Amino acid sequence: MAFYRDPYVTYLNAAGVAVAWLGSVLGPLFIFSTFGDFTHHNTYIGFAFIIVVLLSIRDGIKAKKNGNTSGFIAMCVMPLLIPFIVLATFLVI
Repeated sequence: MAFYRDPYVTYLNAAGVAVAWLGSVLGPLFIFSTFGDFTHHNTYIGFAFIIVVLLSIRDGIKAKKNGNTSGFIAMCVMPLLIPFIVLATFLVI
């Protein structure tokens, strides 16, 4: 299984999974905290998190095509599920 050396793989590598998991929750929070105010830095930090999450999902799909199920779950399924888990936790409390 060989991934192409894009900036996501080169600079984030394994830490990209953790950043994608955190970014899947923090990205929307940063964007919605300053919704409509494109002069605030939090908006751009949120967009950066969302881009990392999208790159992670893309790599998860590549991993699934190469037969790597654990990579697919870690890079694609979990960044999509974590925001719903966090939201459900706050709604139950």
